[in-house]
Amino acid sequence: MDYLNSISGGDQEFINEMIRTFVVSSPDEIIAIKRLAADKSWIKVGEESHRFASSLLFLGLDNLKALAIDIENKGLQQIDGDKIPVLLEQLEDGCSQVITQLKRDFNVLVND
Repeated sequence: MDYLNSISGGDQEFINEMIRTFVVSSPDEIIAIKRLAADKSWIKVGEESHRFASSLLFLGLDNLKALAIDIENKGLQQIDGDKIPVLLEQLEDGCSQVITQLKRDFNVLVND
């Protein structure tokens, strides 16, 4: 949250919007990457993982960002494709935990 606070200048409305955007969009983004991996579209897996890593950067989720970058590198270099689904599961699990905490801590309401 330190990074988000620093780039927002402490603007709580901006922070809340960034958190809400992450909570709403990240599950769909991970599903999209998983579909690309299932299709063995490794370059696209890498590209989408790169974009997703940016979202993780804003929230200071360094461990999850490192996972996304690992997936990105494997996808773009088209290596270790068999490891990508396992890494994606770890990323999805970590994001799910973070989303649960963010919903609770910031009272984020999402229409499912």
